[in-house]
Amino acid sequence: EPSGQEAKVLSQLTNFPIAGATAISNISTSTALTAPIRYVEKSTGHIYEISPQGKDRNRLSNTTILKIFETFWSPDANKMIMRYFNDSAVSNFSAKFSTSTTAIEGIFLPQETFAVAVSPFENKVFYLQQMENTNYGILTDFTNKKKDNIFSMPFSEFNLAWPAKNIIAFTTKPSFGADGFLYFLDTKTKEFYKVIGKIKGLTASVSSKANWVLYSQSVNKGFSAFVFNVKDKSSNNFGLTTLPEKCVWSKINADVVFCAAPKTFPTADYPDEWYQGLVSFDDAIWEINVGTGETQIIYENANADVINPFLTADENYFLFTNKKDLTLWSLKIK
Repeated sequence: EPSGQEAKVLSQLTNFPIAGATAISNISTSTALTAPIRYVEKSTGHIYEISPQGKDRNRLSNTTILKIFETFWSPDANKMIMRYFNDSAVSNFSAKFSTSTTAIEGIFLPQETFAVAVSPFENKVFYLQQMENTNYGILTDFTNKKKDNIFSMPFSEFNLAWPAKNIIAFTTKPSFGADGFLYFLDTKTKEFYKVIGKIKGLTASVSSKANWVLYSQSVNKGFSAFVFNVKDKSSNNFGLTTLPEKCVWSKINADVVFCAAPKTFPTADYPDEWYQGLVSFDDAIWEINVGTGETQIIYENANADVINPFLTADENYFLFTNKKDLTLWSLKIK
């Protein structure tokens, strides 16, 4: 590693595949240094907590749930939506657990639920439910008791994210040959509007105040990354060639994004062949201020293909899953 990087410690937190992880985000800063990370063991569905340094591993639940492929966590990390394969269908289980018992309790979201997002700021859940030929957007909490139907439309092929307090991002499912679109749904005004569109292979990551969008565009057997200013509707080259799925935005400074970026990438149809696991990357980790254009490398050889990155509450640690084997890693960045 280049000089000055000795303090940047990369730690492997699990030696087995996980099905999602998070950092408890709303804890007092005095305890944030040992802020527990929570993760789900893919093979069992058991929930563990661990420090970002890889110490104090503790199993929180022993309810076995098989075939989990995705989890969405509440800010306090005591509740989550687990998505898993049940025969050939997908079940969406809204789970809560307490540290006093080791059982998970919860409810199932409706069987017709096909996409889910969870607020990073409060205990709110949004899901898309298909009924007859219409897709309804339901705003609720983890009990799904009080449901507010805030949205409906005939199309269903969306990936959801909840980046900012009142903004849910809808991205059309990406493919290198298809025009992609990004829409915002304002949960307060219930307004649904297009942000960017007609971009081949579009994937996107929205900043924590929804003022920036980092997006990628498929270009002949490769891809390019751009940053879009939501206010003045302008796009600029991002400066790094990466996929937005490898990036996480700061909540402390909404202009700052931490990204893993492949050092080299083979010619392929992106993002399709990367999603399918036909191509793989070795990433370096960067910090970029999109407001000032300042870019600095944090760690040169992560020896990982980074997905699902997130930060601890104090933003001293960058955590990620290695796409190659789904293990959980932590990098001290401050």
